[in-house]
Amino acid sequence: MANANLEILLIVFIGIVAFSLLLQAGVLLGILLTVRKAVNTGKEEADELLTKLKPMIDSGSQLIHTGNDLVASTKTLINNLQPQIQSTVAELANMAHDIHVQANELQASVDEVAHRARHQVDRVDNMATSVLNGVDRFGTFLNEAVHMPLRQVNGIMAATRAVVDALRSSSSARPRPRPAPQSMRIAEDKDLFV
Repeated sequence: MANANLEILLIVFIGIVAFSLLLQAGVLLGILLTVRKAVNTGKEEADELLTKLKPMIDSGSQLIHTGNDLVASTKTLINNLQPQIQSTVAELANMAHDIHVQANELQASVDEVAHRARHQVDRVDNMATSVLNGVDRFGTFLNEAVHMPLRQVNGIMAATRAVVDALRSSSSARPRPRPAPQSMRIAEDKDLFV
């Protein structure tokens, strides 16, 4: 009996192990089927995504090639234009230097012309001042030359008139004329002064 119990126990134990192995095999088979299904689904989605991305990848690749071509042509253009640009820059620098030199020469010429013009203006001013001073002296001389003889003639005429009046008044008994106001006598006295 002990042996029989042991055999039953052994059969039960083998049955449990066999059942657990079958259960484990079933779980592994389920995992395998699930993974296979997931791989297939992933593959299908990857294929679908690849189909959708392929035109974008192709156009991106073309864009990269076009960009590379553009960069290459730009480099070639820059390399071709670089000597021309350098010569243009050198010419512009020479032109700027020449313009600067000509501007300095023009400034010197303008300064010289201004100096000469100032000198001529000073000369004309001195000449005009000299002429005007001469005209003024001539006017003063002419005034003196004309007025002095006129005063002398007026003085002589006034003296003659006074003598004639004195001679007439002594010969006739006329009343004497009233004396002239003070301001007239001063003016007549100036005319008599020689």
